Amino acid sequence: MTQDHKNELLRLLRQHKELGISDQIDYDKFYLYSIITHSTAIEGSTVTEVEAQLLFDEGITSSKRTIVEQMMNLDLKLAYEYGIRWIKRHEPITVEWLIKLASKVMARTGSEYHSIGGDFSSAKGELRKLNVTAGLGCNTPMG
Repeated sequence: MTQDHKNELLRLLRQHKELGISDQIDYDKFYLYSIITHSTAIEGSTVTEVEAQLLFDEGITSSKRTIVEQMMNLDLKLAYEYGIRWIKRHEPITVEWLIKLASKVMARTGSEYHSIGGDFSSAKGELRKLNVTAGLGCNTPMG
């Protein structure tokens, strides 16, 4: 690269910064939406990033997706926003705080469970009272 090319590139970068083009896009918001979309996809949601943006910003639901998938995305967005506010306050992590966060993750899609270990609600973020598995034959401890 010649010195003239370097100077031209630097001039264009300064101009780009002065015009404030980067400030016109909320990268944090789109990054969060991407994380939510990909996280819920792991759980089976087929909501796309564009559909999530319309849901979050405009309240427009997709006729191509189930209500459960869309509620899952709304719940996770609420949980992330709650977590972000909590982080900014530098509060300690407690079991009570984790339960509250879990209740936000599953607010609209959680269920009531009745097991030999006792009853609990994932919608309320209550701690599990039964064993669960992740994958084939892998046990996850209670709690």
